[in-house]
Amino acid sequence: MLSYSGFLASNSVNSERAVTMAIDAANAAGGVGGQLFRIIQKDTHSSGSKVLTSARELLDEDVAIFIGPDTNDLVTQVRTLLQRRTILLPSFATASDVEFKPPSWFVMGAGFSRVACEIISQLHLDGRRAPVAIVNPTGYPIGLSWELGNRYGMPKVVLPTDRISTTKNIEPITSVGADAYVLAAFPASASSLIYALAAAGRLQDPTQWYLLPTLHNPAFLETIPKGALAGAHGVSPGTVAGATEFRTPFQARWQDAPLDDAFPFYDAGAIAVLALARSIARDGQVPTGTGLSPHVVAVTHAGGVIVQWNEIGRGLELLAAGQEIEYIGLSGAIEFDLSGQSQAAASTNWWTIGAAGFEDVPHPNNCQ
Repeated sequence: MLSYSGFLASNSVNSERAVTMAIDAANAAGGVGGQLFRIIQKDTHSSGSKVLTSARELLDEDVAIFIGPDTNDLVTQVRTLLQRRTILLPSFATASDVEFKPPSWFVMGAGFSRVACEIISQLHLDGRRAPVAIVNPTGYPIGLSWELGNRYGMPKVVLPTDRISTTKNIEPITSVGADAYVLAAFPASASSLIYALAAAGRLQDPTQWYLLPTLHNPAFLETIPKGALAGAHGVSPGTVAGATEFRTPFQARWQDAPLDDAFPFYDAGAIAVLALARSIARDGQVPTGTGLSPHVVAVTHAGGVIVQWNEIGRGLELLAAGQEIEYIGLSGAIEFDLSGQSQAAASTNWWTIGAAGFEDVPHPNNCQ
């Protein structure tokens, strides 16, 4: 379940393509017992009401495992309906602990507390003393702003998702007297704001801007004035190994670069097929309800034969032979516990906006 339409739609097709590549790798190896894996896609429409319809349609299809939704707002909406199903939540936007999450829902990646810590650490390193967060009042941005405000005392200015910024309505931002701006917004509203600030001559020092993972996206760069944010900093989920090796076939197949969520979504697809293969090898069938959850834990648990992200076929062979494996993904070791949380340290990546677009920059890891 992904947001193929609505204000969250900028990443979803890219994420689906990554899952498709994992499923295709499994099917190229013969699937399991001669049966091939199949993806069924449903659009959340970026809507809390419409996501329920999509979830019911997938229940009617009797799917074995869910991947997504892609924000905590949408996850919360389906909690009652899907609480007895196995779900993988790979997006950075669902990486923080979902309130009252069932243990059969598996969360991946760096959560709000880690990203907020990274931002605060960088602000201190840069000598910033009066930052303000500019946030959309929904989804990932509002969750992160809660962490910045409640843990670190950072004030915020709300940037509506449904309003175009103009030189007249940016006054709450320009009058706040900040020496740094943490922009936690989706690409459409963020680009509208940057245009309005540039038009008003109020975008004088781009290095004052700190961008959150939602904006590490070509859709954002393509819709702001060229060079307007040259030198701005940003943080997003990182990869541990294999990023270059994955990026090349992804670009060759889709004529598109993998975005941040593509890497954990590939891992989610790999974990799904490996867990299904283990269930069939051990139990002789695909379990119903939450029955796949122990197999998700098992294929990511330390101690088995290590299977790298590009060895899905080998993983299927080992499982069919009765061996245990540990999947090591593009996002590194995952090691789900029985509560559905990853016990491995999540990675992050810092970048800046340069003449050619996003450029990775070295950064010390000061947060866990």
